Amino acid sequence: MGRQPLSLLSADPESAESAKVHLDDEQLRALYETLTLTRVVDDTCARLHRDGRVGFFVPSLPAAASSAAAAIALDDDDWLFPSFRDAAAYLARGGRIDDFVAQLLAAAGDPLKGRQLPGHGSLPAGKFVAPSGAAGTQIQHAAGVALAMQLRGEAQVALAIFGPSAVVQGAFHTGLNAAVQHQAPAIFLCRTSGAEAPPIAQRGVGYGLETELVDGTDCLAVANAVAVARTRAVAGGGPTLIEAVAGAAELEQDAAGRLRGFVEHRGLWDAEREEAFVRRCLDRVLDALEAVENAGPMGPESLLDDVWAEQPWMLEEQAARLKEGDDV
Repeated sequence: MGRQPLSLLSADPESAESAKVHLDDEQLRALYETLTLTRVVDDTCARLHRDGRVGFFVPSLPAAASSAAAAIALDDDDWLFPSFRDAAAYLARGGRIDDFVAQLLAAAGDPLKGRQLPGHGSLPAGKFVAPSGAAGTQIQHAAGVALAMQLRGEAQVALAIFGPSAVVQGAFHTGLNAAVQHQAPAIFLCRTSGAEAPPIAQRGVGYGLETELVDGTDCLAVANAVAVARTRAVAGGGPTLIEAVAGAAELEQDAAGRLRGFVEHRGLWDAEREEAFVRRCLDRVLDALEAVENAGPMGPESLLDDVWAEQPWMLEEQAARLKEGDDV
């Protein structure tokens, strides 16, 4: 019989309570609010895509439980290298809805100035690195940053989140091998369907990593696994590979719905708060969309920004010509 994924959430909140959940009440409330907000953002962006107003959009809800839980379990100074399904982690790390929508539409106010695919935002101050459209690149980047922090004596970790398509890339093997060789404080979180052979966690054992297998739709189980891996990493115990398994049927489950019974059991939520918070989320998303649309598209002169610390005369001339609509 194969190894069973760790799962904490069930119909009985007492069972999760007895499992020593690693998140405190403030983090639990933040986790539930992030999952709820992510659902509202996802629904709005999906409508924009259906209406043809966004050319590219990848839904985040199938990954929301693992995405938000991993982000909440990290410290503020830890680095997070996401995939393009990790809008929940973006919001959990303090990302603004206005910035998210502006980046999605490449509108004025986009912090990345239209230079990334829609939904590929970053948070430089929050150590949330913009995802890549190429699968797996974030794995070796996380390993490298983890090694740099280790060399500096910083008690922080770097976490990379990715899917099974990244496992067949060279970056997966390069990143895991480098992290193990240097015992770097890195955490690798792979979301799978559970049908991969051999299991991703088993491949981690072959590299000499600590491995954890968790229910990918159970945000408490994911948060616990990340918290334990983080404690081990900063204590010098090396990297961990976490496999978060979510089968096709489980992906349809609402992560916030699974968590709600537990936060209500803790006295952190109720029906009145739910109604008010969902209404507030809708207002925030619609207000952000209206503000972004009123701001208009990103100006072409932004092409020349961030090239030099102090813009030389030739770029100033080119920026002026772009602003006037002339060819450069």
